[in-house]
Amino acid sequence: MIKSTSMGTKKESPLVAASFKSKEEENAKKRVDNKRKHSRETIEEDEEERRLTALLFGGEKDGGLSDIEGIISNKEHTVIEEKLKNYRDDKLFELDRDGDMNQGVEEVSNSEYDEYDSGNDTKGSSEDKPAWIDEDDIETDLMKTNRLKKLRQFRDEKVSNVSRSELEQRLRTRFETTTMSNSRTDWAKLDAGDAEKEVENQTSAAPVLSTSMKKLPPQILQLLRCPDANQKDPNQAAVQAVHFHPGSDPDKPLMLTAGLDKTLRFFQVGEEKSEKIHGIHFDRLPIYSAKFLGDSGKVVVSGRRSFFYIYDAIGGKLDLVPRIMGREEKSLEKFTTSPDGRIIAFLGNDGYIILVDAKSKQWMFDLKMNGSARAITFSPNSQYLLASGSDGDVYKFDMRTRRCVERFSNEDGTITSTLASSTKHFAVGAESGVVNLYSNLQMENRTPIKSIMNLHTSADCSQFNHDGQILAFSTRREKRGLKLLHVPSGTVFSNWPTSKTPLSYVWSLDFSPQSKFLAIGNDKGKC
Repeated sequence: MIKSTSMGTKKESPLVAASFKSKEEENAKKRVDNKRKHSRETIEEDEEERRLTALLFGGEKDGGLSDIEGIISNKEHTVIEEKLKNYRDDKLFELDRDGDMNQGVEEVSNSEYDEYDSGNDTKGSSEDKPAWIDEDDIETDLMKTNRLKKLRQFRDEKVSNVSRSELEQRLRTRFETTTMSNSRTDWAKLDAGDAEKEVENQTSAAPVLSTSMKKLPPQILQLLRCPDANQKDPNQAAVQAVHFHPGSDPDKPLMLTAGLDKTLRFFQVGEEKSEKIHGIHFDRLPIYSAKFLGDSGKVVVSGRRSFFYIYDAIGGKLDLVPRIMGREEKSLEKFTTSPDGRIIAFLGNDGYIILVDAKSKQWMFDLKMNGSARAITFSPNSQYLLASGSDGDVYKFDMRTRRCVERFSNEDGTITSTLASSTKHFAVGAESGVVNLYSNLQMENRTPIKSIMNLHTSADCSQFNHDGQILAFSTRREKRGLKLLHVPSGTVFSNWPTSKTPLSYVWSLDFSPQSKFLAIGNDKGKC
């Protein structure tokens, strides 16, 4: 009996080996088939995507659906149809094959698509922002701030959001009921037919006060005393300055008064009653001089300070000019403005006259004269500036060339204290009280055509009326020290003022446009 001793090796049968081999070949074949199938499906998917793209957006040939159907195979058609089953019908494009045949067919409402979009794109629509916003559509909440609450028409108003146009209208209404009530500017508005009125004023307006003649008779002046213009709010000190607005209504002109009480007041003057329009207080400036800048509505205010103000009476704006660059004057209390409102001329130190541009408020240039400058005035056309002072000489400067074109000695020979100019004449007043009247036509060997010696003290103020027929001059050192000269005849009106006229000490005076009114400011604050 034989026993096997080989326990480590075990031989497999040929049948088993053959079965393993056939399974491996089968698996390899399946892997190859899967790769081919995957590759074919990938190609088909790419081809499908390309065909769908061509179908939806047009291919290279752009031949529409019929060209694409002629290219793709039936198998590809089957694959595409199977894929298209997964898409909703409302997502597909509808091809119009009938052309103009569908013009009579009613269009399909977009409500279905809107409903679908609103259901799927809620998040996106909420995040979208408008491309632009119309400012007129913006609403303002009146309850947002305390300042806006004031725009409510009544306290219990329920409407809080107002449109832009409504907000603008409410702002205008509030301005008219608050600021406009305290600062009236209706005098600057033109009424209907003002153009015709202006022509009439130039030809047929009353020359002076109640006189209706074109040429004033000498010696006797017809006039009527009116109530004080500042009766409702008189000055608390002497009226240092009084001036009528050159462009205001001749029948109801606008007038300003100012003085050492630091207040500038505006009045609308009438024959029977005058109304106060506005007032502004200057804490740092006792006012010595105030004057309108032409017919612009702006007022220059100065005193014994190195600064001055320009106040816009129409806009209510106040501009402070802290100093004049290049100058060291500590007092700008005396100045005058050109009739066209473009230049302000201040009296400086050591005979200098400082010219400032009214628009830019900047220094323009200086004019120099011998001695100290005491009085200056512009010609009515603003082309010349007359100046005089301690040496008694009168200087005539051309504003275009900035040169002195004439210089002559005043016949009185004392210190000049006041100057006035009209179209045909100019007047020179001296501290001796003598007022000399000169003609503008005489260019050589100047001699006065009339010397008026009615004042016993210094002539401090002088002013021509609008047509130059009356010259008013006064002194501050004598009661009722005011005289009116009839220029054509060279005689002083004898009937006014009288010993009973309550003028007191005259500190300032001015004629209104067309000379209907003569305003006189005295030491008691009345005008």
